[in-house]
Amino acid sequence: MTRAQVVIVTGVSVYLLGMAFACGMAVERIRFDQRRTAVLDRYNETLREWHEFRMLTERQAMRYPSDGTGEQAAR
Repeated sequence: MTRAQVVIVTGVSVYLLGMAFACGMAVERIRFDQRRTAVLDRYNETLREWHEFRMLTERQAMRYPSDGTGEQAAR
């Protein structure tokens, strides 16, 4: 091989190695985002259920206010 061929082969090899590295990073980032999305979806669902529970208890407290004796207040 001539010197020019060695330089070209080396340049192409470095380019392909860099592209493979960049593609590997992109694939890993996509896979990480999928796992992260699944975790955040579970968190959002749990948070929504908690807020729903809190709103229900607040509605019940408004519907049946207490005068402090533990009995329902007269309306």
